[in-house]
Amino acid sequence: MNVALGTKAETLKALLNAGFNVPKVFYFKTEEWEKDLDAILNSIYQNFAEYNFIIVRSSAIAEDGHTASAAGAFESILNIDINNRCFLKKAITKVIASYDRSEGDQVLIQPMISDIEASGVIMTRCLEDGSPYYVINYDDESGKTDSITGGSGASKTIYIYKGFSLEDFSSKRVKKMMELVYSLEKVFLKIPLDIEFALDRNFKMHLFQVRKICTVKNWHPNVESIVSTKIRFVENFVSNYFKKRFGVFGERTILGVMPDWNPAEIIGVTPKPLAASLYREIITRSTWRKSREMMGYKKNAPEELMVLVAGRPYIDVRNSFNSFLPAGLKPEVAEKVVSGYIERLDNNPKFHDKVEFEIAATIFDPCFDDNFKRRYPSLLTESEFNQYREKLLELTNFNLDQKNTLLPAYESIELLKSRQKMYPKLSCDISFFELTSILRSLLDDCIEFGTIPFSIIARHGFIAESLLRSLIHKKGISKERVEEFKRSITTVSGEMSKHFNEICSSGGDNEVAKKDFIAKYGHLRPGTYDILSLKYSDRENLFLNISSCQTADQIHKDFVLSSSERKAMNKILTGSGIESVDAEFFLEYAAKAISGREYAKFIFTRNLSLILDGLGLWGEKIGLAKEEVAMLNLPDIMDSLYSHLDSSVYGHYEELVRKGKKQYELANYFKLSYLIRSSADVYVVPQHRCAPNFITSKRVEAPIVIVSNTSTESENLAGAIVCIESADPGYDWIFTRKIAGLVTKYGGTNSHMAIRCAEYGLPAVIGCGEMLYDKISGASFCCLDADLKKITPCEMK
Repeated sequence: MNVALGTKAETLKALLNAGFNVPKVFYFKTEEWEKDLDAILNSIYQNFAEYNFIIVRSSAIAEDGHTASAAGAFESILNIDINNRCFLKKAITKVIASYDRSEGDQVLIQPMISDIEASGVIMTRCLEDGSPYYVINYDDESGKTDSITGGSGASKTIYIYKGFSLEDFSSKRVKKMMELVYSLEKVFLKIPLDIEFALDRNFKMHLFQVRKICTVKNWHPNVESIVSTKIRFVENFVSNYFKKRFGVFGERTILGVMPDWNPAEIIGVTPKPLAASLYREIITRSTWRKSREMMGYKKNAPEELMVLVAGRPYIDVRNSFNSFLPAGLKPEVAEKVVSGYIERLDNNPKFHDKVEFEIAATIFDPCFDDNFKRRYPSLLTESEFNQYREKLLELTNFNLDQKNTLLPAYESIELLKSRQKMYPKLSCDISFFELTSILRSLLDDCIEFGTIPFSIIARHGFIAESLLRSLIHKKGISKERVEEFKRSITTVSGEMSKHFNEICSSGGDNEVAKKDFIAKYGHLRPGTYDILSLKYSDRENLFLNISSCQTADQIHKDFVLSSSERKAMNKILTGSGIESVDAEFFLEYAAKAISGREYAKFIFTRNLSLILDGLGLWGEKIGLAKEEVAMLNLPDIMDSLYSHLDSSVYGHYEELVRKGKKQYELANYFKLSYLIRSSADVYVVPQHRCAPNFITSKRVEAPIVIVSNTSTESENLAGAIVCIESADPGYDWIFTRKIAGLVTKYGGTNSHMAIRCAEYGLPAVIGCGEMLYDKISGASFCCLDADLKKITPCEMK
């Protein structure tokens, strides 16, 4: 079939003539309109008299080119009454006025299509890098034909590997979309296409636009072969990994980027090899399960929590759920519980970042009976349920007694703080071998006295949050009073803001205060595990533009329970079998757990920051830049302590850097979802919608400012809603800039930034997911209504 890509109107006319279902096409040149507009209006009426409403669309020469699409640059006006000649004339005039006036510009007239089931855009390659996926972005809620192209309305995105067979699709809707794509690809051979469409309620596809993707010049020439040669291996790995494992309960697993130790929030969706391997070493190799075993959870098989799929980090949900089983639970009960949790997550992917509150029971709380029986009504027999309940209650009472696990964890953190004062100073005078040995010691200390006790304290933070939620639900205390309680807690972040205020009050001239600030907080960095992320002490602009800072008086002190609250809470706690604390002792415990989580992380990240500095120095010694060290895996670096190299040190690691770059490149080319529920998800990748976590009950309208780990502190953030990808504590400096609100792509209800925002009474949306985050961060202004649990982009006021 011979169809050439021309202007929007010319291409659609040719496709209509070729048999595609294109709404009726009528177009004219702007010169013809200027010559005799009445004749054009008469022709439009004659061609579309049978339709009630039409659309006037742009079809300029500057649109749909091979090097630039000019998408959305020109006007198109919808829903014009065919009988309203005056309005039609104004609409055409307005469309033409939006052109840059090139000879041959056209205006396209088509009938409006009604009864829309779904509408959207399909790319036959990934726009950014050319990866071999069909990308379907569609709206199935608004009933509009331009909600995706216009950037309004809800949207869903699906990535489909180009080698996936049409017969394998289970969705009738997606099948219809792909049938249209395959037909167009037969017409436009080897041309990457941008396709606009609508599907009506009779499941008939309507074609609105076809043009060449204009970003081809930016693609890696071998991107398609890079993905296609690896994807079968990835599928095979996932397929085998999901099978039954020795010593692990659950017939299968699910992989997710946000459950449990949420790597997407901490190291990112596509971390560099050093960051991923460092996170594995100090957290997900064994720390995660050892800390839970110390708290009374079951002893687990020597499994790791995180797995890399095509270079992307995922949490093994089955291993996670196993680690939340209380010790002493009968094997048959444990098997049922883990399998039930996995099935619920499979059926409710929106809970992927809330598994500890919506899927798994990790402790006993006053709402346990109702929640478990509502979510898993026939999972356990009565005796099995009672045994599970009894073991969880026993574990909860044990941990609520601070002397058992919380206070010993604090003591370990204090021991690490003392040991940090004795570490040798890292300098260029230290030999390569000695430096590597020091790094090994820093890592060992970081794990034994840092991340293991931190993991315990963080788990206590979840226990406190779960119990607070239950007490709210049971009406023992109000949500507002819990927020007030959280704001009363003294935290590292609050102290940091206080110290920063001292510098602000001096106009930035108090050098002693600056020096003290850097001495205490200088090790923090926005990318905690990223060697390329500058720590505070290396940021020259940290104290610039500091006239507007978050004021400490937002934090309320001296929270006191009323007698009615104390009585109600005690009744709920004792009535449910929680005997190790009363209301007052519980709030003391909760305050220590919530503040301790942040404090412990603040202390152990000093070790982590020293390790990153040391690794940078290690790279210098063998001739590698930090950008190259970032591409190495930590075990390859540490192995130089235990085995000699058969080639030059530089040559050996240069080859490993090259392999690391390929791994990182592959991770970025592959498109994978937040959840992998089967090996089929390697080929068909839905971007699951997230249920965002709203903090406070406040409402704010403000301009949007995006902050990354390379952003400078001199940016003016005062009065803005700040968008950051992760909820990393290294971004705490933003709270010194008097921001109006916060939006993060990743992060859970108990994440660092969620706690910070609750502390400051700052409206926030934590962990809104990729689709909503991209929509908000792409706007210039937005309205964040935490009370209504709604955030929407809007026009600048």
